[in-house]
Amino acid sequence: MGNNKDSRDFRHALGAFPTGVSVVTAIDKNGDPIGFTANSFTSASLDPRIILICIDKASINLDVFKDGEAFAVNILSENQQQISTTFATPVKDRFSQIDWKLSLHGSPLINNSVAWFDCKTNKCIDAGDHYILLGNVKDFYSTASTPLVYLRGNYVNLALEQRMLRSMESGDKQIQVGLIIECQKRIFFLEHETEDRLLLPTSGRLGSYDEDGSLLNDLQLIGVNVSEYYLFSVFERQNDKSTLIFYRSRIEDISLVKKGKFFYFNEIPLNKLKDEAVRSMLQRYIGERKLNAFGIYVGKDDKGKVESDNKLSNIDKKEH
Repeated sequence: MGNNKDSRDFRHALGAFPTGVSVVTAIDKNGDPIGFTANSFTSASLDPRIILICIDKASINLDVFKDGEAFAVNILSENQQQISTTFATPVKDRFSQIDWKLSLHGSPLINNSVAWFDCKTNKCIDAGDHYILLGNVKDFYSTASTPLVYLRGNYVNLALEQRMLRSMESGDKQIQVGLIIECQKRIFFLEHETEDRLLLPTSGRLGSYDEDGSLLNDLQLIGVNVSEYYLFSVFERQNDKSTLIFYRSRIEDISLVKKGKFFYFNEIPLNKLKDEAVRSMLQRYIGERKLNAFGIYVGKDDKGKVESDNKLSNIDKKEH
């Protein structure tokens, strides 16, 4: 067995492959619905129709799926992130919080899923710390909805991000791109050259590491190497009608950082952040980081909406 670092690096490498998110369901011997979130799902055969999922040997529901006769795989939509979270955490009655029905073959089907597959169990194969569960597909259904995507430990809402970015690309708007960079609950700031204040790193474009003048290139030059980032906020400033797009990112190694400072969440000198909008955005980041559930804000600097879990929540304050 590898050491903890090897295991972490291996999981990180696997996380570079984007996947959909599914909830695998069945009925236990007491007639109660059970299920778990899984992204290890794939087709195994087209003729006959066979799919497979992987289940952890430590799962409390292992015997139900290993010894059962039927199960279903529900592919979640972009609006069902909360369902994924519910089935991935120890909730007493997961099905009380969702709309579902029984399939013709006796497995729970989650309403409004992008697709579902109703299966009879084919076989269960021992595979290290997991079992591979093969199912003969007896019935299936799909829609044209956008699926929920999982990448490097984060949910990615593809349709929402594209919709918001397209809305900001129209006209001759001035665009500024920024990054909230975290390292172990510390946020990275640049110091203003002539004034006693702090700034989040920004530029006219996100760009790439080898693109001169881009944000990623500027950061790399001072030793801040950002390998992944996720949309966090898109908003318009009222005073000059400029558009600001902020991403969030985490880094592990700060030993090569030559410029700027990292502050722990509770030590950020908010009085040195002159922009009320930035202060509010950082407070939202810290709050969502504690829950490890991030939303995406869209609107103006004084009013907008946050896509949080599976619904839009109105915000009527200085968000940005």
